[in-house]
Amino acid sequence: MERKKFSTLGDALERYLGDSPLADGMRYARVCEAWDTAVGDAIAHVTLAKEFEAGVLRVRMSSSVVRMQLEMNKPEILARINEALGDNLVKSIIIR
Repeated sequence: MERKKFSTLGDALERYLGDSPLADGMRYARVCEAWDTAVGDAIAHVTLAKEFEAGVLRVRMSSSVVRMQLEMNKPEILARINEALGDNLVKSIIIR
């Protein structure tokens, strides 16, 4: 008897919803959560806004010092986000 592969509830919902607007909302929520995980609590706290569309994550920061620090570490942050997502969903990050 062959065992079935298990998946997370989020993955199952995303497969079920396909390309519906609800799936877009779930992807947005997953990307925002991955951003918070990738940058840590302190930086997530000074993030004013997050937008995700067509593979581009746009974040607005309340501190220009933090923004410059994030710009220098953007490739590492992008890799951490996609690793947390388990997919290459985010293609680029724009930090304002």
